[in-house]
Amino acid sequence: MTAIRASAGRGWGWIVEGWDLFVKAPGVWIVILVIYMAVSVVLSLIPLVGMIAHALLSPVLAGGMLYGAATQARGGTLEIGHLFQGFRDQERMGPLVMLGLFSVAGYVLMALVAVMFVGGGMMMGAMMDNVGAGVPPEAMGGLFVGAGLVALLIVMTIGLVVAMALFYGVPLVMLSGQNAWPAVQASVAACWINILPLLVFGLIYLVLAVVAVIPLGLGLLVLGPVTVCAVYASYREIFEETPSPGIRLAK
Repeated sequence: MTAIRASAGRGWGWIVEGWDLFVKAPGVWIVILVIYMAVSVVLSLIPLVGMIAHALLSPVLAGGMLYGAATQARGGTLEIGHLFQGFRDQERMGPLVMLGLFSVAGYVLMALVAVMFVGGGMMMGAMMDNVGAGVPPEAMGGLFVGAGLVALLIVMTIGLVVAMALFYGVPLVMLSGQNAWPAVQASVAACWINILPLLVFGLIYLVLAVVAVIPLGLGLLVLGPVTVCAVYASYREIFEETPSPGIRLAK
């Protein structure tokens, strides 16, 4: 597909458009979010298997919510059942689960990096202590801190790539019918060329999130659906309303 570069100010514009979609059916959106949260809580109560299942199924449920946002934007009526549209559309369910598998692989890789650096640092310290190397404690501490910072940088990079892959990957699979890997490639490329509006989007979102948790977290019942609708607004502008010329991405 083809993606465009949006101006930095569109980061705020997408949130405004997300709010406009939310207020068309706020009650239904809140019920959808509550059901999604209930499913997440139930899965989280199952040790390990539940966590993996949640990661695999989250793109399917997110795809359903984005389907609902798209239905609204095209003049249709939002329904609670839209949350499960990804399960009903068998052609889309497989690629959406594959996106979840991609995120699981990313989380596993992040854990391996952390274990490798922490475990490796401890082993190196033990070996140096056994051979009687006269390394000052300050130097050893600096070594551990340096290794920790490197590990943190790598983990954050992997996490960022996973987030970029899913941000547009889910709507590309659910709404454009793409397969998982082309959607991941297109999503990462689109996020990269739109880093400025997405940065504005993220900064504003952080402020809104802080405000949302103040009233006992009840504001999240609004922020959650607005976020879904804002992501759809961003996707629609970047991919569906593409003027020519644009930037050609993988199909």
